[in-house]
Amino acid sequence: MPDKHISVSGKILHLFAHRFVVQTADGAILADVTPEGIEQIALHVGDTVSLEGEMKPSELKVARLTCGGRLVQIEHRKKPHRGDHGHAPADAEIALNAARAAGYAPVGAPRRKPKHFEGLGRRNDALTELHIELDGNIRKTKPASAEDPKWIAA
Repeated sequence: MPDKHISVSGKILHLFAHRFVVQTADGAILADVTPEGIEQIALHVGDTVSLEGEMKPSELKVARLTCGGRLVQIEHRKKPHRGDHGHAPADAEIALNAARAAGYAPVGAPRRKPKHFEGLGRRNDALTELHIELDGNIRKTKPASAEDPKWIAA
């Protein structure tokens, strides 16, 4: 369902930093005015406000806010798309080398997580799950089984 532009009026019930709850004739709405937007106007519980903006599934992204005769325009900037899905740059070879340096023979390729790699290593005929930080530090190990669904079809 696409977002829709709406206009509402009501009283502020609760304030949470740059978000607040407005009681309208149709019920309560969570409104977001951005950190920059809240710096432009002082809002208080009990204030009557008129809002215009895009209704998202969870909140109203306010583009125009009127309170006490004062109009504030608010810009909601979209966050830039990060092709790495928010992951810091990482080299799987660092994780593989760390496993080898600790005496493990890597089994398959390590899986990338936001802040580390997870992989299997074999040492003395035993499998171990390795959690290796992006800098190559092994932060956690635990016994593993090749039959564990987590590692099947990896």
